[in-house]
Amino acid sequence: MQDSLPAIKEVPVRLPKTKNSFLEKAEMSADPTGFKIRGTKGWSWTPEQYLAEIPVLAKYKMNFMMNCYISMFSHPLPADSLWKLTTTKNEWWLPIPDAKKKAYERVFAKAREYGISFCFGVHAQLASPRPANLSSDKDFEAIWQHYAWAQSKGIHWFSVPLDDVNEKDTRISGEEHARFVNRILSRLREKDKDAQMIFCPTYYHADAKVPKEKAYLEGVAKILDKDVYVFWTGKSVLPTTITVADAEEFKSMVKHRVILWDNYPVNDAWKTLHLEPLTGRDRLLSTVVDGYMANPHFMQNDINRIPLFTIADYAYDPISYNPETSIGQAIVHQTDNIKQQQALLEFTRLYSGNIVRNVAFNQVVENAKRIMSAPFSRPVADAYIAYLKKVQLDLEREFPGQYTSAKKTFSESIRQVETDYAYKYK
Repeated sequence: MQDSLPAIKEVPVRLPKTKNSFLEKAEMSADPTGFKIRGTKGWSWTPEQYLAEIPVLAKYKMNFMMNCYISMFSHPLPADSLWKLTTTKNEWWLPIPDAKKKAYERVFAKAREYGISFCFGVHAQLASPRPANLSSDKDFEAIWQHYAWAQSKGIHWFSVPLDDVNEKDTRISGEEHARFVNRILSRLREKDKDAQMIFCPTYYHADAKVPKEKAYLEGVAKILDKDVYVFWTGKSVLPTTITVADAEEFKSMVKHRVILWDNYPVNDAWKTLHLEPLTGRDRLLSTVVDGYMANPHFMQNDINRIPLFTIADYAYDPISYNPETSIGQAIVHQTDNIKQQQALLEFTRLYSGNIVRNVAFNQVVENAKRIMSAPFSRPVADAYIAYLKKVQLDLEREFPGQYTSAKKTFSESIRQVETDYAYKYK
C-alpha cells in the first residue's frame, strides 16, 4: 500500500503561472472522487472566526464544519494564550449565555446559507472542575439542554467528544460512553429522525496491542448505535503517515463508520505556524474512511487557509493530489496581486518543511539554530535575520490590517531567533 502514499519529503514552494487547481477542475467535472464528508473544526475559535471561514470552506468545495468544544466552555481559551487547563474552565452544567447563543445562531444560519453542514458538540468532562457522570440522569439532562438548543436552531449533525480526559478523574468505559452517546442520539431522533452523530472516543487512535485500549473500543463497538460515526486521528495523535491498513485496523476494532480527525495543521495555541502542504495521507484512504476533518490553527484562521487549501485538494480528489503543485495553487488562490503572492510565498516557505508531528515545532526558530550550530556561522546568521525582517516588512506592506495574529506569531519567532543569536555570539 506504500505506492498509494504521497512522498514524505520537504516540498518546494513555488508560484504557478496560472490558477489550475482542483477548484477549476471541479467547475468542469462531476462529484468529488474523495471523501463524502470534507471539512474542518474550529480550535477554540470565536463566533467571528467561524463566520469568516464558512465562505472559505464553500469556496474550497468543503461541506462540513464542527465547533471546537473549547469554544463552548464557560471560559474559553484567551486569545494568544498557551493551551493549559488552568487558563480555561468548562462549566458544562450551566446554560449557554444568551449573547453567546445569538452569536452561534448567526454561525448556524451562515453555514446553511453556504451549504455547509454544521456539527454541534460539547465536552462535559475535559478541563472541568466537575466532570460529568455519564450514568447520572441529572447530569444527562444538564448536558442535553445544549443539544436541545442547537437542534431547535436547525442543526442536524452532532458530536459527543470524550477525548483527552484524565483517567484519574473520570471513569473510562467503552460501554458507558456508548450508552451515553446512544441516549443523546435517541433523544435527538425523537424530533429529527435524520439526526446524525459523531463520537470521539477517549482512545481515538487505539492500539490493538494495548489491552485497555482494545477492550475500550470493543466495548464501544458492542454497544454503540450502528448509525454513529467514530472519529479517528490515525495511528497516533500526530502521525506522519496515515494508510489504508491503519484505517482498516482501527475500523476492525470499532466496527463503525469512521471520520478521520487529522491533527494538521493545528498548533495547539503554541506560538508557531505550520504552512506546508498536506503529505503522507494514503491516496486510497477514502475507500475505507467516510470523512476528513482538519484540525486548524488557533487564532491564525486566515493564514490557515493556505494549508487548508491543500487539505481540501486532497480530500476532494486524493488520487490526483500533488502536494508540490497544491501549495503553490493555495497561495495564488488567496490573492490575484503578484506582490501579495510573493509575500505569502516567502512567508509560507519560512514555516514549511516536512509535515510536523510536533505541534510546538517552529521551523523559523529551528532553522536559525541549525545555522548557528555551524562553525564561523555569524555572517550566515546575520543574513538569515535580515531575510526574516525583509519578509516581515513585505508582509506588513502588502497586507496592512490582515493576518494580524500570524504577523504577531512571526514577530515572536524573530524575537526568539534574536535572543538565541545574542546568547550564541555574546
